[in-house]
Amino acid sequence: MPQFTTADGCRIEYRTRGDGPLIALTPGGREAGEAVTALADVLAERACVLTWDRRNTGASDVFFGGEISEQEIWADDLADLIQHLGKGPAWLAGGSAGCRVSVLTAVRRPDVARGLLLWSASGGEYGCQFLGFNYHVPFIMAAERGGMEAVAETPFFAERIARNPGNRQRLLDQDPEAFVTTMKRWNRAFFHRSDAALAGVRDEALRALRMPTLIFDGNDDVHPPSVSQALARRIPGATLLASPWTNEAWMERFTGRMAGGVFDLYPLLAPGIFEFLARAPVPERAATPA
Repeated sequence: MPQFTTADGCRIEYRTRGDGPLIALTPGGREAGEAVTALADVLAERACVLTWDRRNTGASDVFFGGEISEQEIWADDLADLIQHLGKGPAWLAGGSAGCRVSVLTAVRRPDVARGLLLWSASGGEYGCQFLGFNYHVPFIMAAERGGMEAVAETPFFAERIARNPGNRQRLLDQDPEAFVTTMKRWNRAFFHRSDAALAGVRDEALRALRMPTLIFDGNDDVHPPSVSQALARRIPGATLLASPWTNEAWMERFTGRMAGGVFDLYPLLAPGIFEFLARAPVPERAATPA
């Protein structure tokens, strides 16, 4: 796959498919871009779809520097990647982490955002606690137990190393105490706040957005309807649609009671997305100099 190197030297793998308006599609969790292949393939029938491996996901480099949250780092990377491709501004699309990254990209770099296509918005007391723990605490405990060797042996980072062997040395080069400090700082983005309906994004930033926005209602424990509905109330002019899947369909896959994963449900989003894009205003183009 092609690679994009960020300003601080992190190599990001990405893929584009299809022709038409650019849709930047980001998966949830710390999954690789290929996790959303089923939806990307459907959307590519009418659009150019970008999928990508964020830092610490897929075959991209691991990285623990900087002074901002991991979510904000991902947002800045996505904005730079869109500019690198020269196909923007883009529709920023994704669920769960993909939803948060899309919104943060629009907040931090509105110049690259044509609009937002969002689902599985995460927030609320339980959702924030669940995500903050799963993203960070197992690795904090591993580092405190056995240093960076133990972190490298966790199933998550062992997979990152298998996909990108250089990641092993990048991990081992980290000072364990500094790594733990970074994990705890990144975890703070998931502290539940009364002024942040969407985890890690202040409500005042949501109210300042001015772009077409489609939000599918949530209907599971981590992405409850109260969060998506609050998100729709805060983003001016947002369109809220019913979820195309049931709570049971999502939870059975999420908990492993049913074979497959939640990403298998994502193609059900395509009809609503296509209808919304067909009604969206065409962006104004700059006048050609005489």
